Amino acid sequence: MSKSRRYEIPELYPQPKQIIPLEGESNLSTDIRLGTFNVLPLQRKAIRSILTAAGIKVVANKKLYVIDVRVETPESFDMSDVPEEFRNEYYEIRIKGAEITISAPCQVGTTWATQTLIGVFRHFIHGNKMPNMLIRDWPSMANRGIFVECKWGPDRMTLQDWFQTIDSIASVKLNTLGIGIYGCWGSCRYEGGTRLTEFLMVPVPEHEELNKQHRLRWYSPKEKEWQEADYKEFSRENDFFGEVVAYAKERGITVIPFVNSLGHNTFFPRMMPELSAKNADGTPTANGYCLSSPEVRKFVEDFYTSIIDRYYPDGCDYFHVQLDEIGETRVSPEDPLKNGSPWCQCPKCAKKSHEALLTEYVLWLTKMLVSKGVGKVVLWNDMMTTSMSLMTKTFAKKLEKEGLKDRLILDCWDYGNTKLNPKRNPSYAKNVGVESWVTPMTCYFDWSWYDYRVGNIDLMMKLGRQEGSTGAVSYSVHNPSHIDHEALLAGYAWEDAPDTDSKGYLQRWATAHFNENAKLYLNAIALLKDITLTDDFGFCYNYGYTYSSADHWPRPYPAEALEKFEAREADSIAPLNKKAEQAAEADAIFVKLLEAEGLDEQERDCLKSLRAEANRISFYAKGFAWLLQLRKELASGSVKKSQATACGKMRDELLGHLALVEANMPSWVMPATMMGLSPLYEAFNSLEKQLQTYAGRKKANAIVWAAPVAPEE
Repeated sequence: MSKSRRYEIPELYPQPKQIIPLEGESNLSTDIRLGTFNVLPLQRKAIRSILTAAGIKVVANKKLYVIDVRVETPESFDMSDVPEEFRNEYYEIRIKGAEITISAPCQVGTTWATQTLIGVFRHFIHGNKMPNMLIRDWPSMANRGIFVECKWGPDRMTLQDWFQTIDSIASVKLNTLGIGIYGCWGSCRYEGGTRLTEFLMVPVPEHEELNKQHRLRWYSPKEKEWQEADYKEFSRENDFFGEVVAYAKERGITVIPFVNSLGHNTFFPRMMPELSAKNADGTPTANGYCLSSPEVRKFVEDFYTSIIDRYYPDGCDYFHVQLDEIGETRVSPEDPLKNGSPWCQCPKCAKKSHEALLTEYVLWLTKMLVSKGVGKVVLWNDMMTTSMSLMTKTFAKKLEKEGLKDRLILDCWDYGNTKLNPKRNPSYAKNVGVESWVTPMTCYFDWSWYDYRVGNIDLMMKLGRQEGSTGAVSYSVHNPSHIDHEALLAGYAWEDAPDTDSKGYLQRWATAHFNENAKLYLNAIALLKDITLTDDFGFCYNYGYTYSSADHWPRPYPAEALEKFEAREADSIAPLNKKAEQAAEADAIFVKLLEAEGLDEQERDCLKSLRAEANRISFYAKGFAWLLQLRKELASGSVKKSQATACGKMRDELLGHLALVEANMPSWVMPATMMGLSPLYEAFNSLEKQLQTYAGRKKANAIVWAAPVAPEE
């Protein structure tokens, strides 16, 4: 009798709760026949699409290779070891020879099973033998996902871009996609001196005056000229939010609208001053709302109801009202230093404390949205637990009296990589019997820099587990460069393996995607981490100097950045050159990884975006190292012709990195990314001309180290 052959269990991500080897070897093929039983059309469409995208051909006449998908009654399964709250997402996969059977008690389980099956096929496609096996699986956290903030990038995402984002997060079994509908950052002038940072991602019925446009300006190496784009947010201009909701539902994902409801709110009150908070003299502050005003409540109710009615025909499970960072901000397009308060001082509001006003508003918002059919209302924690102390027994009694205690979720955010603020803790919700979520950061600032947040995800997910949080929905914008961050959140939320930390999850994710090249990938990411987590490298980025929080405006760039470097005791030139070398090393790894066979679209997009990150780092590191060296040379006061020649050569070298950023950054965020890099490129052009003009003369002190300010339109 021959001995039975042993096969290695495949690395799948997230790893299923149970993988039980069965006797014998599977006999798989990428040409299969798909059979379904009790599977609804929505899920059938999703299953077929997921298989096809992975390179599996579904053909009608295959008799040998079969995937049979079945939705059966819950009584058909032994789920005695599955917590009740997760049984709706439970699934089983049985692989035996050339037949695969997927079974689940609910429709969504079939889509999660198909995602797991793709991982099995990925190993098969790479030439690995697969054993026969039984997979049993379910999640460890009910709500798992990302919140895509309304910022540069998401504002230019097409409907297809949103579909690809949904496919990406669904591949790691995230089931929640938050989308920022409305948000304002008054202090930031990234789009120019008179343009506040304000986004509105859907139309507001009956308010044609809310018709803001954005303007991006950047230098394109590909076109060899400056580019300008004046546009409205694509989702508002084309009103396709409802299609995003529908597609996400097909993939097992719930879309949650996030609408700033008091803080981060300058556009509405500026355009409709009757809604604005008032100063004591009755003038509008152009920030926040008058919380005593019936007109405010009518506007908010009408706008939020229109979102529910237009985009959620089957009902809205969650609505996020945000209510974070309610404080003063810059409010005037014409005066970059003018502040406005969100706290109204009209006679009615002035009689109450800020705490009382906010408490009443939270109760009203929650009750109003629940009356519109919303399942649960979510709000950020910081005003409730950090800036104020509102999560009290008294507040809980008010919720209970209104029948809202099980309808409110406290969403706890903190973005620290090494430590967390103890006041942003889900325990505040638990102590008053309110549900909690945690919000780490998976990707942000992608228009400006590579933002490494693995430490933060690690801390926040462990905190959520410790405090019994039912959800983890990260603060983010979506970029393929950070699908490993999204996967890390997914690993914690689906697997919840107490003995596994971020290093273990990421090693397994990299192995599942890059096989023998996993170590190379992780080494390249470690290089980017080491570069960008160095505090002084943050001096380089143009974005920080577009905030009008200083006492002057505009802020000269790169002049202010150069002065910050020079104020340090340690020399910055050698470390910057070293960072450029590290970035080049990382870029070479990403190039090598892109040459590997069998990469899917998501993996290629990830590596391309990481190439853009590496070249952005090289652009900044080389540029600032050269400028700092030049300033040392010019300390004598004399300008040399050779310096002008060297400046032109460095400008051209930097242009090569700009070209690679332009070619590899995702299309939706490329213009905003290039806009952040272009001022340094423009500064080199200006500097070369000045060095040519002053060559051979003691005129170094006449040199202007700031990029010319682009004209306002």
